[in-house]
Amino acid sequence: MSAIKYALALVVATVVRALKYVVAVVKNRLGAVPRPSYCTYLISYRCNARCGMCDSWRMKPGREMTVDEATEVFKRIGPLDVVRVTGGEPFMRPDLLPLVEGIMRSSSPLVLHITTNGSFPELIERFVTSFSRPSRLSIMVSVDGLDEEQRRSRGADVGLDGVIETVTRLAALRRKLGVSVSVNHTVVSPQSMADHDALCARFAALGVDVQTVLAYADSSMYGIKLRGKKATHLIVPRGYPLHPALAGVDAVGFVKRELDNVGRIVNPFLRWGKRYYLRGLLARLRGEEHAEPRPPCVALRSHVRLLPDGSVPVCQFNTETVGCLRTQSLKEVWHGEPARAARRWVDACPGCWAEGEAMPNAIYTGDLLRR
Repeated sequence: MSAIKYALALVVATVVRALKYVVAVVKNRLGAVPRPSYCTYLISYRCNARCGMCDSWRMKPGREMTVDEATEVFKRIGPLDVVRVTGGEPFMRPDLLPLVEGIMRSSSPLVLHITTNGSFPELIERFVTSFSRPSRLSIMVSVDGLDEEQRRSRGADVGLDGVIETVTRLAALRRKLGVSVSVNHTVVSPQSMADHDALCARFAALGVDVQTVLAYADSSMYGIKLRGKKATHLIVPRGYPLHPALAGVDAVGFVKRELDNVGRIVNPFLRWGKRYYLRGLLARLRGEEHAEPRPPCVALRSHVRLLPDGSVPVCQFNTETVGCLRTQSLKEVWHGEPARAARRWVDACPGCWAEGEAMPNAIYTGDLLRR
């Protein structure tokens, strides 16, 4: 293709995506049903970590879509802006590379985001160097604290040394291949909170941004007892259901300091989104009656979630499923009665502030731009 034809094709593709985004925002704000633009795909429950806040490693793996099945499912979904690949630990799947190549061919996401515990440095480096579109990769490495707290929280196989080696290798590949890398610090205990500044300094020396979230009390997505059910006790009109291990910590003071220091995040999009998220988190921790921001929820609208077998749950806190894209068409699942009934539940939901739900809501209702 000549340079002129390539430039024209790029302009057309950009305009088409921009128009699709505007249509999605309008439909979401009106309560209509756009095609999905953002997909969270939990590819496996398998995990080598032993996190107390997550039961993924305790679950039986169950059925997982093959590469061909997943490729076909993403063809049914069509073009996407973002595909977030998570688990379990995604790098526990030996077919991860062909799996995400199939997603890229089928849905051509602008961002293919992978969340990992960072315990497989060589495997992750080999994956990035082998992937066909590394500049579209965004890899987020999760940590819970410095080495002692990290091992206490995640188990002996997921120490901080492995995480640092993984992030170091990814930072080098960022310069060569354009892959994006960041670290997510999940605050799971008072010691985890105390470790935060030292973690930020350690990764800042590698030129890598660190963002933070406060552990939720529970999740139906990753909790055995709640899987397949509504975790309505976690969806509260006021406040934020902190993990029990964080009882008594100065969560408000911690989040205020994070908001004051958000400017240290180098990536402008990450900084922008994190400022929005932290403002909402602070308002909820303070127990404000009408905490803002509070965007409409886009679950089962612009945001589709996939379980390992291709089933489609409602959201992170309601894992009742509305169909299975491995065995059904998008039209059957997206516009069937189970999905319509689930959307009525979503519309009546008082709202959560889990980042995996809040940020797609902010983006695909235009609330992030508005604020």
